[in-house]
Amino acid sequence: MPQRPLTLSERLARADWLLLGLGVALGLLGVVIVQAGTHADAAVDYGAAQMRWLVLGVAACLLMLAVPYRMVVALRYLWYAGGLLLLVLVLVLGRGKSAQRWISLGGFHMQPSELMKVILVVTLAGYIRYDRSHRRFAGLAGPFALTLVPVLLIVKQPDLGTALLFIPVLFVLLYAAGARPRHLLLVGLAGLLAGAALYATPGALNEYQKNRVRAFLLQDREDTDLRRGLGHQNYISRLVAGTATFTGVGVGEEAREAVEPLSESHSDFVFPVVLTAFGLLGALGLLGLYALLVWRILRTSVRVREPSGRLLALGVGALFACQTLINAAMTLGLLPIVGMPLPFLSAGGSSLLACFVALGLVLNVGADHPVEFGRGDFD
Repeated sequence: MPQRPLTLSERLARADWLLLGLGVALGLLGVVIVQAGTHADAAVDYGAAQMRWLVLGVAACLLMLAVPYRMVVALRYLWYAGGLLLLVLVLVLGRGKSAQRWISLGGFHMQPSELMKVILVVTLAGYIRYDRSHRRFAGLAGPFALTLVPVLLIVKQPDLGTALLFIPVLFVLLYAAGARPRHLLLVGLAGLLAGAALYATPGALNEYQKNRVRAFLLQDREDTDLRRGLGHQNYISRLVAGTATFTGVGVGEEAREAVEPLSESHSDFVFPVVLTAFGLLGALGLLGLYALLVWRILRTSVRVREPSGRLLALGVGALFACQTLINAAMTLGLLPIVGMPLPFLSAGGSSLLACFVALGLVLNVGADHPVEFGRGDFD
């Protein structure tokens, strides 16, 4: 017997408001950190802009809660086609300082790659739910093709960091849905070999992308020219993080002066700002908030029996977890520098909006949680 669709009031009553509260708390902390990390001579008040985007993000989250997630999943290929179209438009009409990542539509500036993260999770959740071929090696071609098309378009911008984020999310979803570990391992090894070949092939990657890898590998060398050149951002980020105290100096002028040498301290490099302002204790507390957020999302995934809903929540959880770990690791010199914002904290309307849209989908899944009958989770 088909389940009666829930009314909006029922969805609101059954929503996980603690999960939304965690997202809002991180967003408000982001406003404070972005303001502290904004350079004194900045032409834009990033803190005020972040607050406006936070309000829009919460509104978008509640809007996603109002629409049944199954309807969103059913239209997955429409979202996917629209996302690809925007990525193509970026290559034609895009703008940016070092890469074509933003487009302006009707005075609204957006970064389609951020939206594509959520679209891909929705698309993969629907595809894997209704297709069992991923349990065979040859059947992995479908989900990998769906992933690699936007990856290649994003690499072309170039934005290697965002593109690489799609891969671990795909692996998590495939593994959870029953793909054989040895098949995933073979594909992963093939991907590493392909990456090494691309790095060694002249012209395959932008020179600044190769420089970031070299800077990471040579970061411990006492080389002044290296630190002034290709390894400057890596060195300054580690220096700012390394001088942080246990409790920090607060979010006033002292913090702003401490992070002044670090470019993009309001966006991709907000984690060293957290370390400076709130110290090691505050940084650990922030990571604890992210861990609680991801745990709450995974809790939703485990409690839901409907396969596409379970995969949707799991994909969002993997997205937030991977993005947080990669961003923190790169700013501490544990990974090469890549262009990747910290979820909910980094300045950027597209990133913040995409985070809340993804959170809204998880809230939707948790409020709906229909009962499905089958021999297993994905039968």
